[in-house]
Amino acid sequence: MSDNKLFLEELKDLVENGLSLNEYRVNGLVEKYNKNPFLIIQLYQIIVKNYRVLPFLIDIESAIYEYIVNEEMSNDKTFYGATLYVADMFDTTQTYIKCKINQTKKAPNRLLSA
Repeated sequence: MSDNKLFLEELKDLVENGLSLNEYRVNGLVEKYNKNPFLIIQLYQIIVKNYRVLPFLIDIESAIYEYIVNEEMSNDKTFYGATLYVADMFDTTQTYIKCKINQTKKAPNRLLSA
């Protein structure tokens, strides 16, 4: 399991358990996963915004990637540009992002809306 998946699962668990994202938790996530505090807060807000669908998500990682790609494409980015942006954001490859998004199209995971 990748660090990104573990990181997103931990954020999902915080939301599902009704825990707020305070400075202590942000610092702990920064230390543990080496992520930017702004990214942590942004992802937490996306998950909170889509709280109702969390129990139905099979793969939070794929859902988050697809959500951000769709958001970026709604801001006039191409699919290529959006997937490159997400790959840079999560320090992974663009091919990995595209594969994870394709997985969501095959599974009933497409519940987060852009």
